[in-house]
Amino acid sequence: MKVIVATVCEHAWVENGCLSLCRTFDSISADKFPYTLPRMGIAIRLLARRSEAGEHKIAIHIADADGKELMRADWNLNVAVPLELIPESSFSFALNGQNVVFSAAGDYAVDVIIDSRVEVSIPIYVREKSGSKTG
Repeated sequence: MKVIVATVCEHAWVENGCLSLCRTFDSISADKFPYTLPRMGIAIRLLARRSEAGEHKIAIHIADADGKELMRADWNLNVAVPLELIPESSFSFALNGQNVVFSAAGDYAVDVIIDSRVEVSIPIYVREKSGSKTG
């Protein structure tokens, strides 16, 4: 399977097979730590070939540089064989979290894992605003 879209955003949703997202980002500027992000979405679109039909394990993990998890989602995806004339099928996923807590400034990552293999890693850079004091 091929990841054709993977991004962190404020909100994502799937409607009638179409992936929609609002306000993508890769960095967060916090006044103080711990910092709570009110809303965070992850938008994923996968492309599967006919030969990849069947059951697959999908996981999304958000972790800091030391591997401490902030969020995790795991599920099974049953890839249906596309119509005879169509060589590939696409699948969209939207995961949304509320009040995601970043305990400290640092580099975080969203890993998209398919069948136990990291297919893409999306960085999130969390920094303290200049002139801010951590309290």
